[in-house]
Amino acid sequence: MFSIKFGLLLLAIVLTFDSSYGVKVAQGNNKDFTPYWLKKYKKFFDIFDVNKDGNVTKEEYIDLSTERAALPSWRAKAVYGAMTMAFQTWWSNEYTNYKTSIVFEDWVKSEENVVGFTSDLVVEWALDVFHIVDLDCSEELTLNEYSKFLDIFRNTADNKVIFSAIDSDGDNVIDAKEFTYAVKDYTYDQAAKSAAYIFGSRD
Repeated sequence: MFSIKFGLLLLAIVLTFDSSYGVKVAQGNNKDFTPYWLKKYKKFFDIFDVNKDGNVTKEEYIDLSTERAALPSWRAKAVYGAMTMAFQTWWSNEYTNYKTSIVFEDWVKSEENVVGFTSDLVVEWALDVFHIVDLDCSEELTLNEYSKFLDIFRNTADNKVIFSAIDSDGDNVIDAKEFTYAVKDYTYDQAAKSAAYIFGSRD
């Protein structure tokens, strides 16, 4: 019975990702990205656009994310460092004129230019964040630990469902390989798959 319910909920999330989402970027100007990818990234953008003004600021991306983590001091500082690295690499760079307030269209332009040669940095970022929320240093994330990660990204879906989608071998923990695989897949996949849930959902 659980597997049936889980499957139905997962299907609902997939359908949500594939539905129209009002992405304003002209498809013809983003030949390297599928409509699905653009919708997925618009959802990611909206996670950080906390005040819903159409801009993601440095404060929203870095400072508010660090606050949501609600982790002990050194881990909070590590979250701040990881989010700063991400903002400077994929958001505020030469392709966005180093802006600290960025609209979705500019972020996509940045991704077009940097996503192809930053795959190593994607993995590095994923491993850094994995170890930040691995509170018992076991090289595995429990549901409670992974929930800390989801809090950073304002997840409103059932944490258990998201956790199960990323726990690909079903052993009730998420190891570093599963975590980094999901983050990298989320970044590059042009079609829907379970990695789309790594940052949770706000639907």
